This record gives sequence, structure tokens and C-alpha cells, in this order.
Amino acid sequence: MRTSQRIGYTLIEIVVAIFLFSVGGLALVATSAIVGRELTVNASRERAGRIAATRLELLRADCRGATSGHEAFGRIESQWSGGSNSSHLTATESITYPARQGSRTDVYRGTLRCSP
Repeated sequence: MRTSQRIGYTLIEIVVAIFLFSVGGLALVATSAIVGRELTVNASRERAGRIAATRLELLRADCRGATSGHEAFGRIESQWSGGSNSSHLTATESITYPARQGSRTDVYRGTLRCSP
């Protein structure tokens, strides 16, 4: 009996392997683009949340003298209002930031106790 030993790969095997690696590589590139966009949106959302929290703390610090206002931080816009009685401040913070499909607005409302 005669057995033949194969050395190397045939052209068909090489073409199929290149095709499979190409499809896998394209899938990785597409997925990384989606992840990159989501990270950008999450960074904007996180920065907007920090701006809102800082504004509410500033309103609380000046509880009895709290006023309304508007401020822009690049593409993030912050609008706030506050009304106080002798011991509490009712504050509203509206923050608009870029999202994947246009812009998004988050509204934070709270009643804060004024420091004596």
C-alpha cells in the first residue's frame, strides 16, 4: 500500500482561511466602532451628571439667595431654578447633552435643607 503524505496547504484551504479571518476581523472592527460611540455618549452623560450635582450643591450652599440661571459647558447646557423658604430650597436642574440620536435632557428635582 502506498500512502501519500501531504506537505502544506492547498490553494482552496488558504483562500477559505483568509476569508474566515477577514469576516472575523470585520466583525471586530464593527463592534469596536459601536463600543467607541457608546463610550463617548457615556462620557457626556457622566460629565452632565457631575455638572448637575455641582450646581445643586452650589444652590444648597447659597440656599436663601438661590437664583435661576443658564450656563453652557461646551456642548452641555445647564439650566437651573430654585425657590426657598426659611428652611428648605426647592431646586430644579435641567441638563442637555449630546447623545447618539440628537440630544438628551435630564431633569433633576429636589428639596434641599438649608444650612443654618
